[in-house]
Amino acid sequence: MKENLRKGNRGITLIALVITIIILLILAAVTIGALSGDNGILKNAADAKQETEKAQIIEQAKIDILGKQADNTSAELEKNEIKEVLDIYFKEVPEDFTSDTVLTTKEEYGNYEITVSEIYGGKIEEAGLTVGDMTEEQKKELIGKYVTNYEPASNNAIVTEEGIPGKWMIFNIDDENIYLIASDYINTDYCPTKNGATVTKSSSYPRGASFSGVYNQYAGSSDVTQVGKELNYDYFLNPEKAYTSTSSNMKAVAYMLDTNAWSGFREEGVAEYAIGGPTIELLFEAYNKAHPDDEYPNGKYKARAKSAKGYEISTDGGEEGGNTWSNYITSSADYLDSDPTFVINSTANAYGMWLASPSANHANDVMLVRFGGTVNYITYSLTDYGFRPLVCLESRIELKKTGENIYEIIK
Repeated sequence: MKENLRKGNRGITLIALVITIIILLILAAVTIGALSGDNGILKNAADAKQETEKAQIIEQAKIDILGKQADNTSAELEKNEIKEVLDIYFKEVPEDFTSDTVLTTKEEYGNYEITVSEIYGGKIEEAGLTVGDMTEEQKKELIGKYVTNYEPASNNAIVTEEGIPGKWMIFNIDDENIYLIASDYINTDYCPTKNGATVTKSSSYPRGASFSGVYNQYAGSSDVTQVGKELNYDYFLNPEKAYTSTSSNMKAVAYMLDTNAWSGFREEGVAEYAIGGPTIELLFEAYNKAHPDDEYPNGKYKARAKSAKGYEISTDGGEEGGNTWSNYITSSADYLDSDPTFVINSTANAYGMWLASPSANHANDVMLVRFGGTVNYITYSLTDYGFRPLVCLESRIELKKTGENIYEIIK
């Protein structure tokens, strides 16, 4: 009897032990589940820690922003001022950030993603840029952007097509000045006169014109001002050349370089001068910046004055490259890209753009850019080509971004 009781007690004890172990396992599973998993205590604690750290970064950045605002008469900050704060906490802050831009904090701040609007809720004012403020990369990126608030007397000469956001584009930026070019060929009624004479209009192209009616009002290179000579430096000012000419093509070029004649496209107090179009040297300088070629780090396209007749060109770097020269671009593979800053693809208004440089091909030939992107020459008397005036802004002028690819001139 006692033996049976002992066996029964042992059985009960084993059952209790098993039940206890099962309960402990269940409790352990519940505890582990509570601690781990997507909604676990440990995960929630880690998330809470990260949110706290993230909030601290946002708060500190906001304090720095308030410090900037305290130094201003306005609560609105310019973009560069906001970027100075963002650069402290975030890596690789882009120049074109907006309120919706998501930034990643630097390693020492935990690699958190934070939206600009979480730090600064005001309007982001673009900073005005002068030539002196710009990096070389910014100068390159600004080429081809449209500008507003440039309003010379002859502004109505430029009638843009639908979808073109402005009458003027940034053509080039050098160490001192910003150059603008008309975004389309001008209405030939606005081509300037000289002693009552003016260009001969085309019967085929509504904005095409030749120099036939006006070129004889010029003696040749003696009528070219210092500005025109600087823009055709290799022809006029290179001491090894210093060419002069009384040929028809030079008379036509003198018309294009006549700053008095083209003054209707110069806004007083904003631009230094205006001329009838870019020179071949300025064209290639600007194009090489906007379309760099790794094979030609010093520029693929070059121009040089070959003789008193005019210029020849190279598409392989000139003396610094393959040293291959021609009077025009001989291969379609080398044509200028269809970039409206330099090439207007449509022939609705004109077949191409006159350049303010003579061609070495013949004493009657002027340089030009055709609609397909070839740089070529043609006689001064052909009426198929149009004028896109070029403007040099005063060095003090600022540009301020106001939209996608649009900048306002701050006068």
